[in-house]
Amino acid sequence: MDSLSIKFERKKLYDEIWDISLTGVSKKYGLNYTKLVQACKENNIPYPSSAYWTKKNMGLDFSTEIVELTESEEKEIEIPLKNTGVLIDEKVSNKDKFIQEFNFLNFLEEGEKKKVAEVIYDLSVDKYKRNHKVIIEYKNKKKEERREERKANYFNPYYNVHDYVEKGYFSNISKLQKDRCMKILSAIYFAIEELGGKVNNDFSLQVREERITVEIEELQDKVMHELTKEEAKKLLEYEESQKRHTFGYKPNIRKYDYVYNGKLKITCGNRKYIRENDKIRLEDKLGDIIIKLYEQSEETKNERLEREEIARRQREEEERKEKIRNAKKKEAQKIKELINCAEDYKIACEIRNYIDAVSKKENLTDEIKEWINWANKKANWFDPTIDEEDELLGKRDHTESMDNKNNKLDKYGSYYDWY
Repeated sequence: MDSLSIKFERKKLYDEIWDISLTGVSKKYGLNYTKLVQACKENNIPYPSSAYWTKKNMGLDFSTEIVELTESEEKEIEIPLKNTGVLIDEKVSNKDKFIQEFNFLNFLEEGEKKKVAEVIYDLSVDKYKRNHKVIIEYKNKKKEERREERKANYFNPYYNVHDYVEKGYFSNISKLQKDRCMKILSAIYFAIEELGGKVNNDFSLQVREERITVEIEELQDKVMHELTKEEAKKLLEYEESQKRHTFGYKPNIRKYDYVYNGKLKITCGNRKYIRENDKIRLEDKLGDIIIKLYEQSEETKNERLEREEIARRQREEEERKEKIRNAKKKEAQKIKELINCAEDYKIACEIRNYIDAVSKKENLTDEIKEWINWANKKANWFDPTIDEEDELLGKRDHTESMDNKNNKLDKYGSYYDWY
């Protein structure tokens, strides 16, 4: 196994991808995510769609989303490790040849890929005579902060202008390296804008519509701490107190110091970084930084699309459940209304039966005949199939519950009868 890559059995790689996802495999083995996707495509290794993970995570049937692995003569696949992909150490002297042989960012369309190669070939710190406007605005802001601090401490006898500690984007950079960092970042910013991207005021970038953070820092060496005069004095006082057997606090003196070593490290997003060593400087790796920014944008896009797909599936599932809930609620309400109407119809039938019984009496008086006529009207008022309107009570809402309808009858003629 090459120290810059890992070899996988084709079937084992397929099984792991479908078990823990492309991102999971990339993180587990420290692989270059983009190269992993590229290797899967080149070797006909299917990988799960976002729908597969959505259904699997929600406990739904995901069998229809599984794509079986086909047979292939290739049994082993070699994939580069993360941050150890082939970097552009030396540019080809011929620009056209460099663009033609540019074998990175294969997820881009050919035209965009050639544009990136062209920008990388011409990219250098010396190409730009001034800093990017975001850098210039940052420097002006820090100058104003220093000016305001000096003004606020004008009458403070203990204030030393050299004690000012800058807070912000370049707080992890020594004064000696700050201007150099600004020139490196400016070159990157101008290149990204030339490629259609955008530079945000917080020093992050928009690469292919994806927001990518860029962090630059100066590395530090761990060295033995050298005692200051004040620390040596405190330590001596403590040792003297121990000799005299008197009480004294042992001074808390750190053992190591961390000092800037002049070597820079730039991180694109959360994972991809390039750091200097004794032979390579960041100024010589501007092309590789652009490549890593694009690789990070592709990973960010894929992760975003996966999140959006999961969110879309969840919304669809919630909408489906809400639709079922509403349908059940509507159906239950219709059943209640049906029962209420049936109860009114039952009362109307009972009234008519009662009227028939009264009508069978002999020697019906005019008063009883008038009552029978009135009762028939009330039966028609109760009957939802006739739905006759009463002169005084109006129409009866047959779909209401019996309690509500009885409450209305109790209310008629009372102090609260406003209708």
